[in-house]
Amino acid sequence: MRRATATSARCGRAGSARRVLGGRGFARPAAALLSAALLLALLAPGVALAREVAGGENGGEGAGGLVGSTERPQLLLIHGGSFLYDDPTFEPLTRGPAVAAGFVPHYVTYPLDNLPAAVERVRAEARRLRQKFGLDRVYAYGSSAGGTLAALLSGQELVSAGVAKAPVSDLATWEWPTGKYGPEYWTALGVGEAGRLRLSPTARPERAPLLVIQGRADNVVPPSMNETFAARFSRVKLWMVAGGHTTDRVRPFLITRAMHWLAQIATLKMGAKREAEAETKDKAEARAEGER
Repeated sequence: MRRATATSARCGRAGSARRVLGGRGFARPAAALLSAALLLALLAPGVALAREVAGGENGGEGAGGLVGSTERPQLLLIHGGSFLYDDPTFEPLTRGPAVAAGFVPHYVTYPLDNLPAAVERVRAEARRLRQKFGLDRVYAYGSSAGGTLAALLSGQELVSAGVAKAPVSDLATWEWPTGKYGPEYWTALGVGEAGRLRLSPTARPERAPLLVIQGRADNVVPPSMNETFAARFSRVKLWMVAGGHTTDRVRPFLITRAMHWLAQIATLKMGAKREAEAETKDKAEARAEGER
C-alpha cells in the first residue's frame, strides 16, 4: 500500500428484504407491485449510469454527470487501510457495482493516523448528505477499517443501512495491528484503551440494518470477532464467505451482491415513503371535500 493523505468524495426477494427491515411489510398488496416497479426504476438505468460515471471524478453533487443524481439514493464509500493508508484498489472495485445498483457514489476523504478524527469526518459527511438529500436517502459501504466506520454510521442511524466488509467490530481486542505496525500503533492513532472501547461497533447500539461480509480465512480480522458482533445485534446480518481479508478482490461478485442488498432496502424505503405521501394526500383531499 502507498501512504496517502486523502481519497476523493442489491439480493433476495421482497419477503427477505422485509425481514431485513425488521418485518415491516406493506399493508396492501398493491404495495408489492409498487416495490417491484421502484426496484426496476432504481436499477434499470444502472448500465447507462455506469458508462456516464466512468469519466467522472466523484459521486454526489457532481456525480460524474449522473442524470437525476439528487433523486437517487446516495452511497458513502469508505476505504480501508488500517486507518493509516489509502487503498488504491477500493474505488475501482466498488464504483461500477455501486452505480449499476442505482446509487450515487461519494468516496469519503478522512484523516489518516487519527482515528477519532476519521470517525468525526465520516459522521459529518453522512449528516451533510442527509441534510441535502433526505434523512432516508443515505447508505454506506466500507471495507476493513472503512467497514468499522460504516458500522459506526449504521449504529447511530446516520445512514439508512450499511455494508461492512471485514470490519474491526471490536477495536479493544484487535491484536493484529500491534504485531504488524508495532506496540505504538494505537498511540499513533490517538486512542487509548478507553477510546478503543468507545469507538468499537460491538460496544455501541446498532439501529439501522447492517450487512457484515466476513472471510472464513481472514487472518487480519478474526471471523470470531464478527460472529460475536452479529450474534449480539438483530440488525446485523452476517455473510460468512470463502477467502481471507481481501476476498472481495478475487470475488468481486460479493460487492455486487452487497450493493443489491442495499438497493433493495433503498427501494422498500422509497416505496413506503411514497405510499405514506399518497395516503396523506388522499386524507387531505377527503377532508377538503368534506368541508365544501
